[in-house]
Amino acid sequence: MYIGKEAVIVATQMLHTMINNPRPTRAEVTDIANAIYYRTDALMLSGETAYGKYPVEAVKTMTKIAAQAEKDKLEENDIRIPLDENSNDVTAFLAKQAVKATSKLKIRAIITDSYSGRTARNLAAFRGKYPVLAICYKEKTMRHLALSYGVEAIYMPELANGQEYYFAALRRLLKEGRLQPADMVGYLSSGKEGTQTSFLEINVVEDALKHAEDTVLPNNNRYL
Repeated sequence: MYIGKEAVIVATQMLHTMINNPRPTRAEVTDIANAIYYRTDALMLSGETAYGKYPVEAVKTMTKIAAQAEKDKLEENDIRIPLDENSNDVTAFLAKQAVKATSKLKIRAIITDSYSGRTARNLAAFRGKYPVLAICYKEKTMRHLALSYGVEAIYMPELANGQEYYFAALRRLLKEGRLQPADMVGYLSSGKEGTQTSFLEINVVEDALKHAEDTVLPNNNRYL
């Protein structure tokens, strides 16, 4: 997985045996698990669902194997993504710090409002344990981010600025039960329109919502 680039997809003959048989081979199961271990964003079937005899079973099998591999993989064996020491990529740096913070603090979600999807893809690259909610200004960006690991992309065109998006995202995560009032949340955004991601904000959910009217956050974050 390359920082800030498009999603990595592993495809073609992942469960080729299941075109004609209801069960996969051990090698196919291993291939799917290894794809998860190597930070693949998405797995794709082809002939198994296009013309195979067991399309539904193939999808269920791949889902089951991938989900189990996610649970079984060891963090110490994870592939590290170093930052280029000579790079001034603030977006990548802040994304890495946001993900690291989820293991140090009680951060249970990371929110970013997004125009291009770059910040969300950076967050996906560092493979955090908790969800990334990307509030998108464009439907196209939402569709692109659907393949990024751990990212839930939502299109909200009706809101005027990044600050409104942030609080709308908090309310949504609370309503869906994915955040609790006492949880902490990270917010990655930009301080000025037309610039890259420039700050990481960390708040307790209930405090952020309680003081929403008094909170001063950037209002024009349309190039992240």
